[in-house]
Amino acid sequence: MRHIIKGNLAAYLCRDCSEYLSQVKVRVYLPQSDINLAAVSAAEIKDTFKEVKEEEIKSKENRLIAEAETDMNGNFSLVIDEKYSRSSLEIDFSCGTISRPPLTPKKGKERQFHITTFVPQWKITKEEQILVANFSYIIPEKWWCIIKGRYFDIWTICGRLTDCQTGKPLAGITVIAMDADFITDDELGRNTTDSNGHFKIYYTSADFKKTFLSPIINIETDVLPPFASGPDVYFQLEYSGQRFALETKSNRRDNVGYCLCVKLCSKELIPVEPSIPPSFTHFGLTQHIPIQAGINLATGKTLGGYAFFSSVNLVGTISKKINVQPMEYLFEYQEVTNPIDPLNPAGWNPVVPNMIDKTVIGYLWTLTGDVSNPVHYDPYYINGTGTENTINFNGNWIQVPQDSNFAAHVDAEILKLSTEKLTGVTSIDMNMPTSSIGNSSVSPARPHISNRYFAIRMKQRELGNSATEVVAGTSKPIAIYNVLYQNVNKHGSWAHTTVNNQYLALSVDLEEIISGSGGCSKITTDLHVKYGARNENLGSVSLSITGPHKPGQSFGFNPIVLMSSPETYGSTQLVFTPPTDTVADLLPCAYTVSISATALLTTGDSNLDSYYDFVSFCKI
Repeated sequence: MRHIIKGNLAAYLCRDCSEYLSQVKVRVYLPQSDINLAAVSAAEIKDTFKEVKEEEIKSKENRLIAEAETDMNGNFSLVIDEKYSRSSLEIDFSCGTISRPPLTPKKGKERQFHITTFVPQWKITKEEQILVANFSYIIPEKWWCIIKGRYFDIWTICGRLTDCQTGKPLAGITVIAMDADFITDDELGRNTTDSNGHFKIYYTSADFKKTFLSPIINIETDVLPPFASGPDVYFQLEYSGQRFALETKSNRRDNVGYCLCVKLCSKELIPVEPSIPPSFTHFGLTQHIPIQAGINLATGKTLGGYAFFSSVNLVGTISKKINVQPMEYLFEYQEVTNPIDPLNPAGWNPVVPNMIDKTVIGYLWTLTGDVSNPVHYDPYYINGTGTENTINFNGNWIQVPQDSNFAAHVDAEILKLSTEKLTGVTSIDMNMPTSSIGNSSVSPARPHISNRYFAIRMKQRELGNSATEVVAGTSKPIAIYNVLYQNVNKHGSWAHTTVNNQYLALSVDLEEIISGSGGCSKITTDLHVKYGARNENLGSVSLSITGPHKPGQSFGFNPIVLMSSPETYGSTQLVFTPPTDTVADLLPCAYTVSISATALLTTGDSNLDSYYDFVSFCKI
């Protein structure tokens, strides 16, 4: 009958914190013949646990009878020959790697440790008809912390995070261990709390021995007494990308050992000020267009050829304070005739409050007491409404909120500029007979409106202190185009209508049905498609046709080549395969000619959608 030892190995890091010994080798030996089996079998494991030296490992090789490796949960299974089943057995384990999630296991010299001399108590299992003896052991923290730290340079922090007021665990929050150094503070490691608020952080001595000379010279940089080698640990928190100061350097635990056990609680969330200085750096959160390198100085457009329109996010970083004083900031603009024109130092005008669309500039963070959703954040707005948190203006200066739990935006929107309020919106009435489609629409009544060019800059200062004003980012002049087209013809003469408030005027018609009754003239032998598309920043214009074709026959339109601004117009005909076919060879049926066009306009977050029109006809 088979004899199997089923076991588990774990270790304490703290009295209330443990971990499994995964992927270690468990070795079973016969005892020495001259040993007092009764005495060693009765001894407590805390008195028998020891490191096995290399010469001793070699001396007992001939007594090795079984070996297995633990799984990720510390479980192992050993088959014991029946002839040894009545003997006492020595249990050792050896390890050459130690796990340290989420990093790869730390490798080192393989070392072996003796646990105890074990007398199996065999019990038969009815299901498998085998004899099983169970063995489990949890290594005391004083041993395991030394093994991990001294031999494998793995240092561990084990703790629990709760709400100070309710005592409830704070789940899903990242705990960050920091080392307070004389020169610069190092991040030792981080881990996210589980549903009970527990966390484990693993790090190595390299994480707290960094200096400004690293990696050439690595030493612990705290030069204050008592000159011990362990880090000086304090904690910060992070949730949804925002860091909070749970503790400061003054709360540090000096020169901690290989294992640190902590109970942490948070009563309020105090955001950590970013190290990035306040500045204006980009247009748009999505496209993130640099205010200098991302703009073509010759055209004022983005490197992709886009002009700006509508509401544009001005992206950058703000902070609560400058020089320990509350911060306020202001945006200014300057119009130039051409984007290459030099800026006038005295030509700046303030962006006034009504030029600013509703903007989120940061959040208030609070603990909820809800285990499943421990943190709540409320937006802080420029031009908020109702009960929303909204900033105060100091004239045209935007005052950064000073609430203790306010986190200001970092590399995010800090003002949403209404370019329509900046430039005004020009409306052009495109009302004209359908017979005018395909011809130029520019006239004194429908003038050519060009892009306008504006440089944007940010200024910042201590609250109310003009002596501290500094410029924190100036853009190249950018092209802006805010024109709306009214009474734009749609569906030609076939089902004629007009539409308003179009960013792009686009129309199509057929010459052969313009003079027909109600636009429903039938097509027989000719088809001349007339089209017009108008916007200062046209990107493309294309025609297509939908309808049946004969076997082997295909038809379509040649590509439309854009004309100079502000419009592309003309007339074209179908191109057939085979080329000898004509409109007369179309099958008798209904067909639809469609036109689409794009204008290269962007907000920095989204581009203008394509515009469409179509006209249908019957072929007889």
